[in-house]
Order: sequence, then C-alpha cells, then structure tokens
Amino acid sequence: MSISPSSGDRSAQVPHQDSHLEPNDEGNQKPSDIKIDTGDSWQRLATIAIFYFTVRNIKNMAQGLIYAVPALAISFNQASSSFNTYLYAGGAGLVILMAVSGLISFFMYRFRVHNQHVEIHSGVFSRKYTNLPFWRIQNVKIESPFYYRPFGYTLVVLDTAGSASEEANIVAVPKQYAQELRRQVLEQYKSADTTAFADTEDEALCEEHLESTNDEVVLNRRSVGDIVIHGITNNRVWIILGAAAPFYDDVFAFISDWLADKGLQLNQLVGEQTVLWWQMGLYAFVMLMILMSLVALLSVGGALLTFYGYTLSRHQDRYIRRSGLLNKQEVSMRASRIQMISAKQDWLDKVLKRVNLYFEQNTSAGKQVQELMSPNRMIVPSVTEDEALLLSREVMPGSNLKRSDYIPINKRFMLHWTALIAVLPFIVVCSLAAWVNDPMLALIAGGVACLSIALVTLRWWRWGMAYDGQYLYVRRGRIGVDYLCFEPYKLQQVVKKQSWFMRRRKLASVKFVLASGSVTVPFLPEAYVNSLVNKVLFDVESTRKSWM
Repeated sequence: MSISPSSGDRSAQVPHQDSHLEPNDEGNQKPSDIKIDTGDSWQRLATIAIFYFTVRNIKNMAQGLIYAVPALAISFNQASSSFNTYLYAGGAGLVILMAVSGLISFFMYRFRVHNQHVEIHSGVFSRKYTNLPFWRIQNVKIESPFYYRPFGYTLVVLDTAGSASEEANIVAVPKQYAQELRRQVLEQYKSADTTAFADTEDEALCEEHLESTNDEVVLNRRSVGDIVIHGITNNRVWIILGAAAPFYDDVFAFISDWLADKGLQLNQLVGEQTVLWWQMGLYAFVMLMILMSLVALLSVGGALLTFYGYTLSRHQDRYIRRSGLLNKQEVSMRASRIQMISAKQDWLDKVLKRVNLYFEQNTSAGKQVQELMSPNRMIVPSVTEDEALLLSREVMPGSNLKRSDYIPINKRFMLHWTALIAVLPFIVVCSLAAWVNDPMLALIAGGVACLSIALVTLRWWRWGMAYDGQYLYVRRGRIGVDYLCFEPYKLQQVVKKQSWFMRRRKLASVKFVLASGSVTVPFLPEAYVNSLVNKVLFDVESTRKSWM
C-alpha cells in the first residue's frame, strides 16, 4: 500500500488489493496526512517482515530448547567429533527451517484497517482471524527493532483491557503510518469521552475537558548515570548465571589455564604450607570482587539496552514512555486507567535514596511479561525520592505516599508468624538433633530461627495503611519498603477476612481487588476495617466517574 496524502474524506482513497506497505519520503508528509483506512482491500506487509518472523521463530524455538541446555552441554563435552559435526549441522538446519517458516508466515499474513476496525489474518497451520475495534484498544505500543530503523519501519502492538496476551501485532508498517494509527485510536477515546461529558448536560465541564494542547510535556528523563544506578540496584543477572551452569566446568578450566600461564597454580594454593591463611583469604576476596564486578557490568549493560534514552511525557490524557538502545519502544497509557501507583525501594535503593516508580493498569492474566515490554505496567527507573513524589502527584493529584498517619498492623501478626515459621520448626529440629546427638544441627536451626524472627519483625514494622478520603495507601516491606496508592472508586471487590483467632482479638484483614491485582493488609483493628469497608463501598457506589 502506498501511503499518500488524503484530500477530503479519509475513506475516499483505497489502496490496491494485496499491495505492500512502503514508507514515503520522511519529512514530506505529516502523520495527519497519512491514509489509515485501507477499505475492503487486504494488505500485505513490507518485505522486511520476513526477518521479523524469522527472528521470532528462532526466539520461540530457543525458549523451548532452554530446558535441554544441560543435556546438550553434557553431550557436547562427552561426544565424539563426528557427533559434534552432526550437532552443528542440525543447528544450521534448524536456523534454515526457521527462515523458511518466517517466509511462509510473511506470505500468510494479511491485515486491513476499515471502519475503525483492525482485522488481521495470520498463522500457517493454524489460521487465526482477529477483529479488533478501535474502542476496545487499551494501549498502542510502537516498537522499532534495530533492524527496522534504517528502513523506517516499526512494529505496532494493539492491546485490549483484560487480555491475557497482546491482542494484535501489525508487524511491519512505516513509522508515520503507526503514529497516525495511534492518533486515530486516541481520537476514538476522545470522542467517547466527549459523549460521556455531553450526557451530563454540563457544558462548562465539557468545554474544560475538551481543552487540550497538541504538544507533549516531558515529565521525566533518565540520564546514563541514572540507568547505571538502576542496573546496579536491580541486579537480575543471577538468572543468566543460573542458565550458564552447564558451562561452569569449561569456564573454570579456562580460568585455571589462564592463571597457570601467569605462573599461579590454583592447586598449590590449597596445598600444605604453600601460602599463609591471610594470603589465601586475599586471593578469595580478589576473585570475589572480580566476579561481582563482572556481574554488575552485565546488569548495567542490560539496563542500558533497556532504558537508554528514557523519557516519560504527557500528551492530553495519555502518558507516553519511550526508551531502548537497540529496540526502541514507545508505550502509551491512559491516565484514567491507571489503577495503582507503586513506589518500590530495595535496601540498596534506600541507601542511594532512589525509587522505582510503577504506574499499573490491568494485570495480563497467566502470562508474565518483562516489565519494559508490558503495556500494562509503566516503570520510571531509579528516580530520586523527590521526583517520585512529584510524579505520583502528577498522576494522582493530592496524593502523598510518605505520609505520617499510617495505621500499623497489630503485633499479633508478629507473634502468629514467629510461632509458625520459627518456633515450631526450631523445636522439631532441636528434637531431631537431640535424637541423633548432633549439636551443630541445633545450632544451625537456632540461627535460622533468629533470622526468621528478624524478618517477621521487620515485615510487621513496615506494614500499615492509611485513608485520606480520596486515596487508599498501603506501606509494606522488610529491609526495603514499598508504597502503594490507589483510588477507592476503581475497586472491583473489597473482602474482609477473619479467622477464629483474629475474631477473638477483634482483628481482621482486608483485601482490595483492582484490575491491576489485589492488595491485602492483615491484622488491623476490626472496628477500623468495618468503618473503612463501609466508606470505600459507599465511594464505589456513589462515584459515577468512569475509569475505562
């Protein structure tokens, strides 16, 4: 399909059937001049989509084979050279098969945008038809993989509320086309909101709602230094180290040979009378520091790939996040659909006075998605504490996460869990130690019990909640601390829970269920829970403000 300026009605000009999407000269067209409605004609993707389908198929195959990595590694180490040759040939054959599959997927993919509906035919053996009306689209995410950028193409992801996975992907379209599609989807929301306000017969309110600016307001940027801090404080590289476990023997052998070339024999370090104990400790400390430095470098590198060039901006009633080094990502989230604000601090975040701020929409059931990729959870990484407060008040005006009137949970929470996970296991293990006459086992059990008691005490000390008549706040954590904030009228369910033990002590737990998930606060005074539940339910019933 050739993208050309429209004169008059957008549906007057229809591309030819089975035509390709090709980018026009950038700078010669504004996004608003681009034709989106393709009429009755089904469109084929640009040729570069073959590469996308191939990469996707290889990635899916790799995810399926990840569980076979240990067996393959052992076979690779123990097999003969002829078997390894067959293994290499098999790997090359799989790559070729994935490429052919990508080519077939390209030819079987068709889409069209007509009458404010996105329709997609996809799949090879299992054909799939998707019909997605504009009004059902909750998020429009635009991705620019590094192999798309030189040619001006993007990937458009259309997500709907409550979906278990992304509903529709338009795999390869020009960037201007993607931006115009997103604009028209957002206009659909605007027109729906205008109708909703018009039904209230409040003209002044309607006019105030329609006042908007076409310019985006940048709310926050993350510098390279901020991203480095995020990589250090949010270190998830241990997952990579765990996946590389089958190759540890080869790595240690390589390190041992390298040190031997430098004149240092590891087996001599543990020999009798070779080195002093403090020298051995120094060697171990240096090796540990080297390993930790490598781990930190890997984590920082991952953070730079993910969050480089991060900007958070606001356009009318939308928040837009852009970031990524190789794969540029752009995600928009409607302000009214934000269910909850989460400000999270691990122990190292607290030392550096940094906060990871999350704007949470609905939860995609079943399938866990990487935090950057998720269209339902927008992260602002490693902001300062003052920036976190300002951004939270931007999203939920008048909120105050670090308020001083949190109602703490009762101390019986600490007694209950201490008895359950510390005292009873300690008694059982000590009885076993006495039976086998092993005092060391009892000593270890005592240490574990003390650690458990300390963690339970910290959790009790952190946990609390507050309500200011407009927002509900929850504070929780152990060494770190999390602050949650949400509006009562967006609640889908409120549950009061009481065990027999809690009823005797006039205590109760309360559970708040939102589209973004549930939040539970245990061991609160029963009178406070009853009063809070009544106020929240009244707010839900009396507030007719829509958040969809």
